[in-house]
Amino acid sequence: MDLKDHDNNLRIIGKIFIVIGLILVPISLSTFFFVDIVSHSDFWMDMKDFDVLFLEIRPPQNLLYMFPILQTVSSIVFLISGYGLAMRKDWGKKFAIVPAVLLLFKFPIGTALGGYMIYAIHYIPKQDHVVNGD
Repeated sequence: MDLKDHDNNLRIIGKIFIVIGLILVPISLSTFFFVDIVSHSDFWMDMKDFDVLFLEIRPPQNLLYMFPILQTVSSIVFLISGYGLAMRKDWGKKFAIVPAVLLLFKFPIGTALGGYMIYAIHYIPKQDHVVNGD
C-alpha cells in the first residue's frame, strides 16, 4: 500500500465515522425521551426509599440520564474524528483512536472494523526507493 492508498483509506474511515456519528444522533435523542418517560413513570413513583444497615437508598432515576449523555458524547466523538480524518487533518489520526477503540466493544462487526481502523491509522506506508541501475 502506497501513500495515496493510505490517504484514501483514512478518508474512507473518516466518512464511516461520520455516518456512524449521524446514526447515533437520533438514537441519543430518542434515548433522552425514553429515559424521561421511564423516570416519570409509575414504576419509579412506587419505589420507596429503603434502608440497608446505615444507608438510605433511593431510586437511581437521575443515574438513568447517564446513558443518553454518554451516547451523545459518543456521537460527537465519532463526528469530530470523522471530520478530522476525512479532511486529512493532523489531529484527526490521533483523535480517531478513541472511536476505533469504542468500536472494539461492539462484537463482532464492530470488533473487526475497530481492529482494521486501528491498524490503518497506525500503518506507516513505506517509501518506494528508486535505485538507479548503472
